[in-house]
Amino acid sequence: MSFLNFSSPKERESVMALYHSDGALDLIAGAVLLNLGLDLLNESPTTSLFTWIPVLLYSSIKNRFTLPRLSYDALKADEKIVRSWTAQTAVGLAIVLLVLGTVVVGDPLHIKTALNLPFQGNVMSLAFALLGGLAALLAAWLIPIKRFYIYAGIIFFSGIISYFFLPISVPVFLSAAVMVVVGFKLTMKFNTQYPDPDKPDKPIDVKEKKKK
Repeated sequence: MSFLNFSSPKERESVMALYHSDGALDLIAGAVLLNLGLDLLNESPTTSLFTWIPVLLYSSIKNRFTLPRLSYDALKADEKIVRSWTAQTAVGLAIVLLVLGTVVVGDPLHIKTALNLPFQGNVMSLAFALLGGLAALLAAWLIPIKRFYIYAGIIFFSGIISYFFLPISVPVFLSAAVMVVVGFKLTMKFNTQYPDPDKPDKPIDVKEKKKK
């Protein structure tokens, strides 16, 4: 992401915290994992079209819901730069989904049979733990957005546990549920703190309007 207008890493972190305080990234990432879990549960050979739909909606949500409520001065960037953040995040989500969908769902490298580990278990769970955990870790570090460190931990440790005891869909659904719940709470909080500027503060009294 372009951070040319920031004087320090702390300022960049503060602006990114504001930009992602709407919970959109959490909701979209959670929805993607939820659909990915359904693909795994249904033993689909590839990721379905529904799995990609949330990624396509990300830019629309940011541009229609989030950005009208925040000033560009608060984000310390102009419209072009802010919209580039949105586009880059959407591309990042698409890349993560492409990698996870290809490796975990499709398994074109035949990891299940190629790896000979000392303990029996679902190798795809390890792949999800490593790839999904790494993706969340990179998001937490590069954006930066601290709560994604927690997501990374949940994905990694639930994936490791799943390797020994649970189907791969369990850590995927668990990670998705945590992201969606956190994202929903953030969205509600954001909606309260930054009301829609096009919506009147007080409801219009229909009876009073008729009298006038």
